[in-house]
Amino acid sequence: MVNKTISLPLETYDKLRKEKRKGESFADLINRLLKRTKSKTKLLEDLAGVFKDDDEWDGIIEEIYEDRKRPALRLL
Repeated sequence: MVNKTISLPLETYDKLRKEKRKGESFADLINRLLKRTKSKTKLLEDLAGVFKDDDEWDGIIEEIYEDRKRPALRLL
């Protein structure tokens, strides 16, 4: 295995150190964070366009805009 040395600002190093779990190496930490970021992006991509053929969604949006036109209730 080849190792590479990277330089980080002290502030970034401190943030990473705080994220590190007990017994976890920095390499493990970075891999865990990258995997988490990638999985979140994938989930968002999977949701893109899920409502495009849903007629009910148009009604929901219409109700939201109609509700915004009504005056707000004043609670005393």
